[in-house]
Amino acid sequence: MNKHTYKVLEYLQFLELVSGYTQSQLGADIVKAIRPHNQLKDIQTKRGLYADLLAMAETALSHPPLRIDDISQILREVAPEGAVVSGIDLVAVKSVLEVCGDLADFLAKPECQDFSNLQQLAKPLNPCGQLKYDIARSIDTDGSVLDSASPKLRELRRDCVATESRIQRRLEAIIKSPAMGDGTQDKFVTMRNGRFVIPVKKDARTGLTGIVHDLSQSGQTMFVEPNETLGWGNDLARLRIEERDEVRRILAVLSGQVRLASGSIRTNQQIIAQIDAAAAVSRWAIAYNAYLPTFGGYLSLKQARHPLLLAQFRRIAGGREVVPLDLELPKNSKTLAITGSNTGGKTIALKTTGLLALIAQSGLPVPASPDSQFDIYDGIYADIGDEQSIEANLSTYSGHITNIASILQDTLNGKSLVLLDELGSGTDPLEGGAIGCAILNELLKRNAITIATTHLGMVKNFVQQHPRMTNAAVRFDIESLKPLFILDIGRPGASYALLTAKRIGLPKTVLDTAEKYLSGEHLKMEEMLAKIEADQKAIEDQTRQITQANKELTEKRDQLQVELDTLKRERKKLSNEAFQKAQAIVDNTRREMENLVRELRERAKSQALPKEDEGTEGIAKIREKLADRERRIQEGFRTSQERPKAPIEPILLKVGAKVWIEKLHAHGKIQSLSDNKKQIVVNIDGIPFTMKASELQHPTEKDAKPASPQKSVVKVIAPVVTGDTSHEINLIGQRVDDALIELESFINRSILARIEEVRVVHGFGTGRLRTGIHDWLKKQPAIKSFRLGKEPNEPGGAGCTVVKLKL
Repeated sequence: MNKHTYKVLEYLQFLELVSGYTQSQLGADIVKAIRPHNQLKDIQTKRGLYADLLAMAETALSHPPLRIDDISQILREVAPEGAVVSGIDLVAVKSVLEVCGDLADFLAKPECQDFSNLQQLAKPLNPCGQLKYDIARSIDTDGSVLDSASPKLRELRRDCVATESRIQRRLEAIIKSPAMGDGTQDKFVTMRNGRFVIPVKKDARTGLTGIVHDLSQSGQTMFVEPNETLGWGNDLARLRIEERDEVRRILAVLSGQVRLASGSIRTNQQIIAQIDAAAAVSRWAIAYNAYLPTFGGYLSLKQARHPLLLAQFRRIAGGREVVPLDLELPKNSKTLAITGSNTGGKTIALKTTGLLALIAQSGLPVPASPDSQFDIYDGIYADIGDEQSIEANLSTYSGHITNIASILQDTLNGKSLVLLDELGSGTDPLEGGAIGCAILNELLKRNAITIATTHLGMVKNFVQQHPRMTNAAVRFDIESLKPLFILDIGRPGASYALLTAKRIGLPKTVLDTAEKYLSGEHLKMEEMLAKIEADQKAIEDQTRQITQANKELTEKRDQLQVELDTLKRERKKLSNEAFQKAQAIVDNTRREMENLVRELRERAKSQALPKEDEGTEGIAKIREKLADRERRIQEGFRTSQERPKAPIEPILLKVGAKVWIEKLHAHGKIQSLSDNKKQIVVNIDGIPFTMKASELQHPTEKDAKPASPQKSVVKVIAPVVTGDTSHEINLIGQRVDDALIELESFINRSILARIEEVRVVHGFGTGRLRTGIHDWLKKQPAIKSFRLGKEPNEPGGAGCTVVKLKL
């Protein structure tokens, strides 16, 4: 790729945008140095690291901060044997090692082991633990050497403090002594040239002997170190020299350690910077909804957005949204000519295509749908914008031709993507059109993929008639006289030059005159192109409406299927509950009968009762009846679970006909039928269900009516709720998901029990439970209406919701 391509497609500005997401200057420099590759393996190498960071962003994992300073200069300075660096330089080294240690610890976590590309890159990390510890123990954050750096330094500094304190106390005593009188200028001890001194008036007669280290600016005050403290002052000077030498020795030792570890430190810095750069790419990708590119051997952009335009619109408060671009060349086409109105987005489409191709071949995520496909080109070339140059004595036309000549020279070999803006412009339209057609034809011979913009009718006609070239048009709204920035592949577009001039504000008289100068054939062609565009827009509007209707029907079908599944579960649950209750009755009856038999036998021993064989016969009959009742209950339960299939004849399937639905174990009436009677809507207790004809059976007297009291068969028929059904459910304290499951079951049971109004108690709290319940109720077809409790006689007030059901 050449520099001119980077310039006109604003590739370097794009990298500048992404580099703003780094945490270090080193990371930013790496981002700015990213360049496209023309080999898939090189692209995949870059892509793998970005993929790991993007995958990490989708988890709860978050890598530690990667803010480091560039210590390359420090490492160069410490490289010579015996070189010593400052404490503040050592702090910078320690900072890099701390980030390195934190990063190594993070990547050692079990959750990070799946990020193979990141692990491979970070494998050489060496936190240099001992060096980091030694610097931390010896150097403070401001670069000063700590007392803990060595025992000798600690002792020297302790002696310095003690000596300074001794000197100050003695000097203070001298100042306060009667012999000094008013001889001191100020009543405090100060320092001159590193020595503790007393300010004494020049003409004072104090009898004080010592060394004068300085005079005041006026010359009236002398700064005297008394002979009495002179020895101590010398001791302090010696201690300070020894302290300085010890500090230098410590810095030399630490500098030597850095020198020995410089290779690892340099590697650490490079790895941290690379990860910082990759992390910045992932953060940018998430912010701009960008995805890693897929290379399918052809160019197909879906929902593509120009990243710099997107960034510009985001900076503008209340700015408009970027209209996404869909662009794909038909399979047999190598050339796409984009035509249509001025200011319609032709150049932006060209720049978006070229920049995203560069981004993709850099292995970076592209701001487009993940369904987009990219090809790999040996070269990407662009002639976009005004190429005139005063310095080179080139007009606009000459500038374009000079650039295109260079492109033709470079596209002799390899696969190329060529982007040409305003092809054939800047000169006579006929001659410019002829040259434009010839350029497109030559690039086609060289197997280049060419995308060009043009207004020239000759180029439009040439492309329209060529089997390996395709026209495209930017869409224009004739009613509002504004471009829509949408690209339609497969048709040429009208330029709408007069309409655009009208929108911008050119006087009507000028426009009317211009229209008279146009040929009738040209006007007829422009009108035809405008009509084609209007017809296509109408077709797309209808298609969009049909798509939306299909979506709504699909959602309704899925919702009804959920309701059907819920009713199936309820029926099974009710069947099991009814059988369990019936079985409990049998068990209780059995115990009662056994007690009665035992009581009869005991009474037979003490009283005159019928013969024993008659009593035994009575007991046997009682047991036989009990066994018969249990057998009938079991039989009734099996009947309710497995009813034989007996499909109704198609001729009997009519609107209003009564049928039995075995899968729901209920009767219903046919509400409507499809033409072939394969799909039938059956109304069951006010709820419509779509059924197949094979799922419907004949209604029978046995199915339609409950068993007579004389028979001992227990029949379980759903959807009928037995026993009491509450008019209220309390969901306070439950999570929204759990509460909705319980509420759905409660609503279904209430409908089956023919309860018209129920109360749902959810309390006040944060309001999340109430909101979740209301959102769910809005979507249920069986709900007639609902409201918060507010009547004076309603307990709970707004802590409950009153729901009316459709029966």
